[in-house]
Amino acid sequence: MDLTKDASHLRDATIEKQRQTISELETPVIQVWDRILALPLVGSLDTARAQQMNEALLQGIVDTGSEIVILDITGVPVVDTAVSRHLIETVKAARLLGAEVLIVGLSTRTALSLVQLGIDLKGITTRTTMAKGLALAFDRLGLHVVERGQRIDGFPVTGQ
Repeated sequence: MDLTKDASHLRDATIEKQRQTISELETPVIQVWDRILALPLVGSLDTARAQQMNEALLQGIVDTGSEIVILDITGVPVVDTAVSRHLIETVKAARLLGAEVLIVGLSTRTALSLVQLGIDLKGITTRTTMAKGLALAFDRLGLHVVERGQRIDGFPVTGQ
């Protein structure tokens, strides 16, 4: 009987660890640079996942002191009223913690859908690609990317 209980506890612990791993993979908050977080979304976004996403993102903002969040929706197949509501809630919550959210990865289809649905994104900065969002984030933080060997103010840029 004790062996059965031990096996059951081991199985339950394994399942819980797998659930936690899946949860972390569903909402990967990534620090891409000092003061910049990225949250790439892939797949559908329901209420439970949106709440999990918000909690992970807000905790990431607090933990890292990030000022800018790049929310990448390239991998979200459909942006409907419910999804757009979740995204707007995420933007508002992050702003309360002092972070600006850039929504990137908008396709022409997504842009048209949002317009047709009458979703108001006034005050929310959007870009078509992650690269454009990252460039804007760097600009907002006063950061510049330069190639090794370039000169800035007459001084050569060297790398390590």
